[in-house]
Amino acid sequence: MNIVIDAFGGDNAPLEVIKGSIDAQKDFGVDVTLVGDETKIKKCAQDNGLDITALHIKHADTVIEICEEPTEVIKGKKDCSMAVGMKMLADGEGDAFVSAGSTGALVVGATFIVKRIKGIKRPALATILPTAGAPTMLLDSGANADCRPEMLTQFGIMGSAYMNKILGVESPRVGLANIGAEESKGRELELETYKQLKKAPVNFVGNIEARQLPM
Repeated sequence: MNIVIDAFGGDNAPLEVIKGSIDAQKDFGVDVTLVGDETKIKKCAQDNGLDITALHIKHADTVIEICEEPTEVIKGKKDCSMAVGMKMLADGEGDAFVSAGSTGALVVGATFIVKRIKGIKRPALATILPTAGAPTMLLDSGANADCRPEMLTQFGIMGSAYMNKILGVESPRVGLANIGAEESKGRELELETYKQLKKAPVNFVGNIEARQLPM
């Protein structure tokens, strides 16, 4: 398995990204490819006494900054570390792509470079929340400002599949975040989503209030 990592995404990059990549390669035994300016990556590693001989490097000329328009990842900055990394994933040169850079650019790149699963209308950001029992996944946590019922239903299906196949949760429960637990609560969005989730191939447990998320 080859994990492609944006070496220049996020705070304190590339140093902290290089450190994390070294740890990931050692701890999980996966191949890691750092994407970014090769000269800067090697100099940073050398200046900080880090051995990156076990890591691969894919050169990228530029970096997309947090303040830039997200669409630049597919327009003016196709050669940035994020775009090059996602192109590797789309071309089958990697099995996963990781970046702590611009969230907006990541969503745009995932949609137009990597592309969505067939039939899925919108991408979603999945956040794993630590709980006393089994972990909870929150979908969507920031990729979309507005959604339709079928999109929320698809988030529930995707989240259920991830929790089961990746985290090993048997028959994961799917809840709809709402202003109350009753089936009649919410706007048209929540009311219609509730109906669709009841028919979806998931273990739907109904509406839940925000305070119930970490339970």
